[in-house]
Amino acid sequence: MTLSAALLSITAIAALQQDTSAVKDTVVVLDEFVVTGARAAEVQRIEQPLAVSWATPDLAQRASGSLAVHLLQDLAGVHIQQTSAGQGAVVLRGMVGNQVLLLVNGVPMNNATYRDGPGQYLASIDPETIERIEIVRGPASVLYGSDAQGGVVNLITATHRHAGARSARAAGSVSSADGGARARVSAGLAGVGWNVALGGTFMSVGNLHPGDGLAAQTPTDFTAEGLDAAAGFRFGNRHSLVGVVQHFAMHDVPRYDRYVTFRAPEPGSDAEHLFQPQTRQLAFARYRYAPERPGLMRLEATVSLTTQREGRDRVRLLDTGDPADERTHWRDDVYSPGASVVGSSVFMVRHRPVMLQWGADYYHDMLDSDGWVETISTGIRTPLEIQTADGSIQTGNFPDGANADRFGVFLATDVQLTDRVKLSAGARWSRFRNEAMVGVDLGGLLVNTSSDLTGQLGMVVALAKPWRLALRVAEGFRAPNLYDLTRVGPVPGGMQLPNPGVRPEHSVSGEAGIRYMLSTTAFEFTAYYTRVTDFIDRVPGAFQGDTLFNGERVFLGQNIGTARIWGFEAQGVRELGPVRVSAGLAYTRGEQEAAAGVEEPMSKIPPLGGHTSVRYTPPAQRWWIEYSLRWATRQDRLGSRDLLDPRIPKPEGTPGYAVHGVRATAKVTPQLTVSAGLGNLADALYRTHASGVDAAGRHVWVGASWLGGL
Repeated sequence: MTLSAALLSITAIAALQQDTSAVKDTVVVLDEFVVTGARAAEVQRIEQPLAVSWATPDLAQRASGSLAVHLLQDLAGVHIQQTSAGQGAVVLRGMVGNQVLLLVNGVPMNNATYRDGPGQYLASIDPETIERIEIVRGPASVLYGSDAQGGVVNLITATHRHAGARSARAAGSVSSADGGARARVSAGLAGVGWNVALGGTFMSVGNLHPGDGLAAQTPTDFTAEGLDAAAGFRFGNRHSLVGVVQHFAMHDVPRYDRYVTFRAPEPGSDAEHLFQPQTRQLAFARYRYAPERPGLMRLEATVSLTTQREGRDRVRLLDTGDPADERTHWRDDVYSPGASVVGSSVFMVRHRPVMLQWGADYYHDMLDSDGWVETISTGIRTPLEIQTADGSIQTGNFPDGANADRFGVFLATDVQLTDRVKLSAGARWSRFRNEAMVGVDLGGLLVNTSSDLTGQLGMVVALAKPWRLALRVAEGFRAPNLYDLTRVGPVPGGMQLPNPGVRPEHSVSGEAGIRYMLSTTAFEFTAYYTRVTDFIDRVPGAFQGDTLFNGERVFLGQNIGTARIWGFEAQGVRELGPVRVSAGLAYTRGEQEAAAGVEEPMSKIPPLGGHTSVRYTPPAQRWWIEYSLRWATRQDRLGSRDLLDPRIPKPEGTPGYAVHGVRATAKVTPQLTVSAGLGNLADALYRTHASGVDAAGRHVWVGASWLGGL
């Protein structure tokens, strides 16, 4: 079935390349202006050497999923992994976790605690507030610094969509997949040169029902709420100031893969494993100055504070099948103040425009960490502490008081060499410092500093009016963070200990893309190859000359390997009168070579997969109906970490799947829009690769949105 699905997507993409008659409705797959790939200015996608995906989520996309990550699942080159129903991570070109940079309105979410595997961080963004998604596929370290090796995900939010001087919005959705419901209310005031808005969201999600008639996956339920506010002021035509505050909290989010083995034939490792609290807060103020003069086209200055609160409760499951009489709790609060300045300038050189983009950014991470071990039968709690030369300090997953600094400056330029050739180049210098007191027995004060000079070179060639050839060579890097350097905890086979000597990972990527765009047809195909050196991995080692620590084998994070990743991404859209056909296709292959010279597949590499949809919109454009197909082939190329991962069946790997769905949206009145859909029509039992939870079986969902004046 998945082979047929693959052939269908390939055929659909090929058909999208054919010429069409001149229909006035436009398709903006490639001619859309984006900011993430340029940072300091809006640039037309078709004229960028970078590969960029984008989307503006509509009511149907919001209502058909529970998390922000679900809004990304049909974007070109994007693979979604879910360890549990309340978690979601993005895999870009085989990279995940702290190798992919997450932004909210251009402000980094990543901090020094981000893990090297799939995380839950994207789930902490209110999906009701996301107005636009922009993704850079491939290294973007010149513009954004560390962690942007696999790419960048920028989620652009809006508190309220104004409709007049006084307006209000109410939206909500329900789904039979998990008995979940979400509600959003917002209101705003707008005047000449100013606007203010306030909004709130509440969601309740039950246990998720998989396909093929299987019982609900228990526990996968959680609740969440969000509150956000924004204010904007415009001073004349050149100056503007925006302030935004966001709060989103999730409660009692279970990590389902720790409760059961694959599809629950046997109990897992834990009787309890909950993320509580799981909170993200963001406050920022952004000043824009747009004189639109050659020496300074645009200037943007941002100050921000991001707060991440992550707590975990864990009770192990004994070999007898009974819960242990001990609950461990960790909590790590990360405060990340930061500032950035970016600008753009234009100069004429020999009658050719030269665009300069430049800027600097600085972020500081401060950790408040603590933890305790509770004897459940007595209620007695013992704090977790680290012994130092001056006494003891609290610890959660990280030592209390650990901190990290990130600083960088960049310069990028676009030059129109000829009427057909545009050249892009850029460079960034970055510096990092991590500091933590890891305890007397583990080496005392740990300080790790590093710096990096990163570059990129790209070219866009106008082959003919509808065709563009995009070429790019780019460096990427990831500086070691506190998770790499200071973690002390159990791992398969032993105990991981701190290692202050870890160096940054580096990568070099080459990619070539062909793009085609007419008024109603757009197509893009990109092939890439990436080589990662100084790959940070967990390997057996020695601590203070001993391979054992408290009787357990020592493991350290070290720069030990080289990885090679290659693949392709394709997407296309074609409109034929009232019918629009879209399709996407992606393939990734990764190989990793460890220090011992053993070569094996990289872990968590997604399989060949894609999607196809056909939408009908009548001439009046008051409603539309769409059929969709999402599919993937089997992934049985497993690395050594995959073979230890309970989320992946062994030795056969993750099965392929093909999932069909139907959805429709209607504008009932100028203020009211409703949407409904039937997901997973064939009730297929499936999960995306490396996920710890099966996706929803056959289900119905309904959403509605009202926006009007007051």
